[in-house]
Amino acid sequence: MTQTETTRTAAWRQRAVIDIPLHHPRRQDLLHEQWQRRLGHLAHVGRLRLPADRTAGVHRTRVERRMVGEAAVSRQFSDPIEGTSGSGVADGRADLVAVHVISSGSLRIEDSGRRADLGPGTVCVRDLHASWQFAYTAPTGCRVLILPRAALLDHLHRTRLPALTVAPATTPESRLLLAHLDTAWSLAERLGPEGTHAAGVALAVLLTGLIRTHAPAAPPPSLRAAATAYADSRLRDPGLTPAAIARALNVSVRTLHRAFADDGETVMAQIRRRRLEGARRELGLPGSPYTVAEVAARWQFADAGHFRRAHRAAYGHSPGRRGAEDT
Repeated sequence: MTQTETTRTAAWRQRAVIDIPLHHPRRQDLLHEQWQRRLGHLAHVGRLRLPADRTAGVHRTRVERRMVGEAAVSRQFSDPIEGTSGSGVADGRADLVAVHVISSGSLRIEDSGRRADLGPGTVCVRDLHASWQFAYTAPTGCRVLILPRAALLDHLHRTRLPALTVAPATTPESRLLLAHLDTAWSLAERLGPEGTHAAGVALAVLLTGLIRTHAPAAPPPSLRAAATAYADSRLRDPGLTPAAIARALNVSVRTLHRAFADDGETVMAQIRRRRLEGARRELGLPGSPYTVAEVAARWQFADAGHFRRAHRAAYGHSPGRRGAEDT
């Protein structure tokens, strides 16, 4: 093998073996030292610790990594271990996505809003912009992909990724992804730069297909939120009424009123409050060209007196005036 080939092989393949005696008094320190020395490429992982209830035998971690384009693909085995990954980990290298394909054992992941316990035959895609707690709760074998978020966003044509996507490994999208992954792994050493790049792009495309199919759907906006957004965009429209909002949202007026009932504010009360807020902001703008009467008319108050009374009731004082024009 030539020196160039040796360098290239070292770049696309890396093996690491970690053995920690669980009875060692400095076992947590040993774990960190060996992790940094042997698995420094996993810079998105931090705060590793061995479970407190395991004090006999040896903790084992085995990792073999190969590069497929921009994706680092690993075959891993780990005895129980806990840690964090994603946002907040050193060097700011959390602009990544992690994919786990569990073949044995179990992986628990959680952030502030969700938790998943993953067993064999599961594919899990996590956006590492979030901060995740993870734990292999049993001796676990899996395949892991780490790739830049941008590689997926380019194909998803969106600015955000779902935080978590979980799918069975038996779905058609998962099977396509895993078949390509097996092929790219076996051919990684023989692929030239163009082939390696193409394999990486194909991997990202297949991942986006899995995400599009299996990511949890975003919850639809509530009727109240939709009505509020519609009204806020038309506050200066004299035709803005509950009937007009209900018609635009394809619901009955009664259904619309029920959506506001829990907060004790009617649809029209909210419209009046938002109009008053808008009028107050407009009057307060430096160099505002409008008189009180003009602002009252623009924001659909019956007259300047009606606007002044509403302003005084809400804010404890009359609106600012620009002189005789406002009387």
